[in-house]
Amino acid sequence: MSKSDLLLSFVGPILAICLATTLLVRKIYREFPFFFLYIGASIPISIIRVFVIGNYQLFFMVYWGTEVLYTLLALLTLHEVFRTVFAAFYENRWFWLFFPCAVTAISGMAIVYRFGSPPVQANRVISLIVSLGMAVNLVQAAIFILFFGLLWWNGIRWRNYPTGIVLGFAAIAVVLLGANWARSEFGTKFNTLRSYAPAVAYIVAVALWLETFLRPPEPEPKWTHEITPEQMLEQVQQYTRIVERLLGRRK
Repeated sequence: MSKSDLLLSFVGPILAICLATTLLVRKIYREFPFFFLYIGASIPISIIRVFVIGNYQLFFMVYWGTEVLYTLLALLTLHEVFRTVFAAFYENRWFWLFFPCAVTAISGMAIVYRFGSPPVQANRVISLIVSLGMAVNLVQAAIFILFFGLLWWNGIRWRNYPTGIVLGFAAIAVVLLGANWARSEFGTKFNTLRSYAPAVAYIVAVALWLETFLRPPEPEPKWTHEITPEQMLEQVQQYTRIVERLLGRRK
């Protein structure tokens, strides 16, 4: 392992320890337990990956096995943040479907696209792994756009804890999407870029999260749009009732 590899391997966990300590000391983990779990899990995972990197087969299994855990915790964290910011809308009995349906739809389109245009110079297993990885990153990027679009529409200022968390995941998604796309489209000559991308993306994200949570506590997001969440929720409920009546007439 080169000095640059060693540096990248340990910078992320060190920053993550600082972030986890900040979340504990400031008791922010109570508000975002899945995010705290994500950060806490990333520390031993990063260290384990360093110790098994000399054994290719073992590293392959450990890396992609822990990526499944990362993906699950990332989606739970994003849903946690989404629900925190848009809690008022969850009074509508259909709104809870919004997030999982969006994730399912985006994942399905990404996987179908990648199977229609498989990565070059790769066997079926690697092709599947790269395709699924790109699907997850695309979901994170799409949630970022959706999240900030809803914030902009409702006039919520973006410099707060929830949006800081989403911004960090967006940074991971952008870096990994770029690296995965290059590896998928142009082959093994981009292997070096793909191998360094996860560590770099993680360091950038943790640095953004540290900057977010080291700021003084901020008040709850304020809805400055002319339509309040309650008014928008009432409109959604009215539209839902209209659709239900129309469907009822057709039966």
